[in-house]
Amino acid sequence: MSHKEYPVTVVTGFLGSGKTTLLNRMLSENHGKKIAVILNEIGDVNLDSELVVQSIGEELKIMNNGCVCCTVRGDLTKICLDLIAKKIDFDHLVIETTGMADPSPVAQTFFMDENLRKYFFLDAVITVVDAKHIDQNLSEIKETQDQIGFADVILLNKIDTIKETEIAEVEKKIKHINSIARIFKTVNSNIQIAEVLGINAFDLQARAELNPDITKEYHEHNHDDAIQSIYLEEKRPLDMERLNRFMQLVIAELGNQVLRYKGVLNVKDEPNRIVFQGVHTTMGSNEDRPWGAGEERKTRMVFIGRHLPKEVLEEGLSLCIAK
Repeated sequence: MSHKEYPVTVVTGFLGSGKTTLLNRMLSENHGKKIAVILNEIGDVNLDSELVVQSIGEELKIMNNGCVCCTVRGDLTKICLDLIAKKIDFDHLVIETTGMADPSPVAQTFFMDENLRKYFFLDAVITVVDAKHIDQNLSEIKETQDQIGFADVILLNKIDTIKETEIAEVEKKIKHINSIARIFKTVNSNIQIAEVLGINAFDLQARAELNPDITKEYHEHNHDDAIQSIYLEEKRPLDMERLNRFMQLVIAELGNQVLRYKGVLNVKDEPNRIVFQGVHTTMGSNEDRPWGAGEERKTRMVFIGRHLPKEVLEEGLSLCIAK
């Protein structure tokens, strides 16, 4: 018997960036979705007491708009499966990570845990960035770069606290770290919920459209430059077996340095695009739509990570060309 699969959104961002405000919007606005939210620590979110109308155990609270809120006191997998077992009525799961956390272990849990994969799929990783304090956070706190590098969507928040020219500079810095995330400029995390939930930005079944602006490089390196995006392009068709060997080597050698990677592959004798993506050492791929009649067939790959050797990756990809 088939069962419902629930989309999962991971919300991350450094302390004070506006995650709490975004979560409060998700839980209180009348957007028609029933959202379950898992929080790392209940003290992190100022949920108005009048929202809470009913309690199920100590970990789960039902809000008056049908949303669910629970705290992670136990194992993430257990709590997710509890939502299923208790037949809680919800449409979408949102997980908030603590401000100091790298979101990738949460994402990997949904990649690797077979029980979770039966019921849940990753929809997107949303990172909320404090526009005013981003320079300080980037230079002092490694996790800020991880959170930006890992995102599918970035809310550049509190733009009312800096000048227009500074907003453009901050956006450039973010694009240098992560060239594939969509950036929304916000005040008080004010964004249409449809822009951040149910967007299929992470899910492998979605088309992996890579940002054409990705090739524009940013050279003003005035902050810790450890994390960057590397874009590779190859017009000649690839040999899938060679590519698999190349990616296994990348994962073995650079797995801890690579935060995210994704791509669209042009494989020899394959009528469909192949999309792939991964988190650290966990990778998946599948067939996408057929190549269009007038569409240029080419491989495009993006790697986001710390101290990645671009020349080595370029050379490795060139060795995957089909003979």
